[in-house]
Amino acid sequence: MKLQINSGTQIEDVQKEFSKVYPFLRIDFFKKPHAENQLSQRKDKIDPKNKISEEGKFVKAESIDISKYLTVAELEMDFFNKFGIALQVSRKSGNIWIETSLTDDWTLEMQNNQGEELSTYNSVNSGEEELDTREWV
Repeated sequence: MKLQINSGTQIEDVQKEFSKVYPFLRIDFFKKPHAENQLSQRKDKIDPKNKISEEGKFVKAESIDISKYLTVAELEMDFFNKFGIALQVSRKSGNIWIETSLTDDWTLEMQNNQGEELSTYNSVNSGEEELDTREWV
């Protein structure tokens, strides 16, 4: 599976398409990449309404591989190399989202499956509002 990105593609468009394939994962975009095994900094988060071509080093339309065998680290590196924008994957765990920075060597399929298991296991709280409890550096 590949995501097509052109000069008019908004960040939220990429997020929606990614979530269709991986419903228990979420991607956010940042001006700078996070350090290995570290969380992304909130101050660097990019508004999802912005176009990718406005934020990074957009040169030409490209496709991004999001196959299930790709690791989070590979996805993050590929996106940064092609567009100059840092990407961070978060995994759903019940009603919260957890950055995958400590498990970037897992494949997207493994991350999504883990998110599904954790969300199914924690479905007792399914009536609660989703929370984003990441600790921001």
